[in-house]
Amino acid sequence: MMDVKELWETEDFEEMGWHDARIYSIVVPGEDYKLKLDIDYIFKWELKGEFFNFWVSPCSLSFLDVSDLKINIDFKNNLMLFISDINRFNERLSPNGKFTVWDYEIECDNGMISFSATGYEQQVRKPPVFSEGQWLTIPDRDFS
Repeated sequence: MMDVKELWETEDFEEMGWHDARIYSIVVPGEDYKLKLDIDYIFKWELKGEFFNFWVSPCSLSFLDVSDLKINIDFKNNLMLFISDINRFNERLSPNGKFTVWDYEIECDNGMISFSATGYEQQVRKPPVFSEGQWLTIPDRDFS
């Protein structure tokens, strides 16, 4: 069993890496201005013999106060979606001077999601499980 904290926030950005996290759903911002992603987050890659195994957990990744959202994803040859990297840049104050805003780019294996946001929260829905694959099987996920 691997212990991890349940909530990761904007201040944790440098500690985190989303490479190969599978995206199951994208909820575009509504009245709450949140961009929500249902993902399998890989907490640790562990070499076992010649192959890697993974500590993986279902998580909800929500970006806050989202604006300027652009989604360009091509599902022509593949209906699964994986994150290659999440980049954050162009730190600045909001127009009212009360919040810090960044530009984000979520590079995926078959497209890009870009937007501005004041930060993010990643909620761990279940403790990580040790898996031979980089994403979880349906019994290990919690879709609620």
